[in-house]
Amino acid sequence: MEILLNNFLFSGSVILLLSVLLSKSSGRFGLPILIIFLFIGILAGSEGVMGIHFENYELTHSLSLIALCLIIFSGGIETDLKDIKENLNRGIVLSSLGILLTTGIVGGFVHIILKIGLMESLLLGAILSATDAAAVFSAFKDKKAQVTASTKNILKFESGSNDPMAYFLVTILLGLMESGVADIGYISLELLLNPIVGLAIGWFMAKAFISLNNIINLEFIGLYPALTLSFLFLNYSLATYLHGNGFLAVYVFGLLISSRKILHKTFLYSFYDGISWLSQIGLFVMLGMLVFPSRLLKIAPEGLIIATLLILVARPLTIFICLAFSKFNLKEKVFISWAGLKGATPIVFASLAAVKMGDRAFILFDIVFFVVIVSAIVQGVTLKPVAKKLGLLFEAIEDPNFPIDFEVLEKTKNGIREFVIEETDFAIDNRVVDLNLPSGCLVLFIKREGSFVIPDGATKFIPNDRVLIVTKSKGDIDIAINCFKEKIEDSLLVSNDPVVTP
Repeated sequence: MEILLNNFLFSGSVILLLSVLLSKSSGRFGLPILIIFLFIGILAGSEGVMGIHFENYELTHSLSLIALCLIIFSGGIETDLKDIKENLNRGIVLSSLGILLTTGIVGGFVHIILKIGLMESLLLGAILSATDAAAVFSAFKDKKAQVTASTKNILKFESGSNDPMAYFLVTILLGLMESGVADIGYISLELLLNPIVGLAIGWFMAKAFISLNNIINLEFIGLYPALTLSFLFLNYSLATYLHGNGFLAVYVFGLLISSRKILHKTFLYSFYDGISWLSQIGLFVMLGMLVFPSRLLKIAPEGLIIATLLILVARPLTIFICLAFSKFNLKEKVFISWAGLKGATPIVFASLAAVKMGDRAFILFDIVFFVVIVSAIVQGVTLKPVAKKLGLLFEAIEDPNFPIDFEVLEKTKNGIREFVIEETDFAIDNRVVDLNLPSGCLVLFIKREGSFVIPDGATKFIPNDRVLIVTKSKGDIDIAINCFKEKIEDSLLVSNDPVVTP
């Protein structure tokens, strides 16, 4: 048993190390980073170099649900509700009607062109309907190459919120295929209650978590991620027990947390960003190990037809219908159409079909895997060039957050404020000691051109400096800020103390 465990740890650590190291070269070759993880899984699998035999679809599906919950939650907390409010209605249409349209278009064409049964064709369409949250979120992590904010935000919202609808549709179709009877009343009721219950659970659990997180005052900061994790999976399981949408509950939970002030938010964001990457590596490697390359070659012609249909017909039609009469212009709609990346989500849904259908679903699983690879490579590699060609890509200066937990400091008697030095301010070209700051006022950090400056008394200010100050009491904040704006002759004691963090 010990030898078996040691072999597992050795193989797992080698795969993880390779995944992390090879991710460094993904940008050089233009490959999406998640495809690197997928190919490592293929190399580790039955027909790969390591020859690890792994063909457990049920275990894959169970572990994938856990990984997807973490990825979707991470996407939720990275999305600011204020950024998507303007296009919230359009995002909801994309993640609901868009799923139905894609399912119908792909299913109809597959049924007619490839002569596959109607229910199997619709199931294939439903599985391929969702854009992948992990793939889309990772595509926009490069802060030096960003698309316009409204376009990026609606894509992130769509990819994070359409998994629940697609998953629900897949389970409904699988249920119909098993029973052979369509209860229209039951399906209609489920279609109505499923998202409502998911939304309600996500909202309630977010409110409960925020209240508890801000008053519990745990002795060790490392316990806060554990508290969040318990609420995260409680969200999913409770929504599922009540026949609601667990993925939607998790996404709403993360989305509401991101828009509220909570203790240790910066720490939690860093922790879950790391957990999200670990989940993505594990998920894609595991899914890669499931595939047999020899089987992919056999279904390549059908896979190419479906991939072409999905990328060039179904996705653009869906986008132009759902975004008709919206504020998005033609170039933005074209880019949104092209950015419908497929990734782990369809493969996870296909593994569910394999669990329910057995051997009959293997060809369906292989087709889905092939289409995902084509989509990820073709669309993923060309995403930035297409954005640049359409005039939607711009280079952004990375602007990291101050390494300060504002929510903790705001609960103290101290005052804390972040503000920008303007060209007309007295502070321009003056030192910290020249400002006559109130006694006990400290300049903690200066954020200058995307990097941090830890100032001392001789540090001079320039236009557009973002300054973080703290005072002994909240009442001194406005007085201190005024010292930066204009020259103060009759001042309080000036603080020449070394700059320290609380």
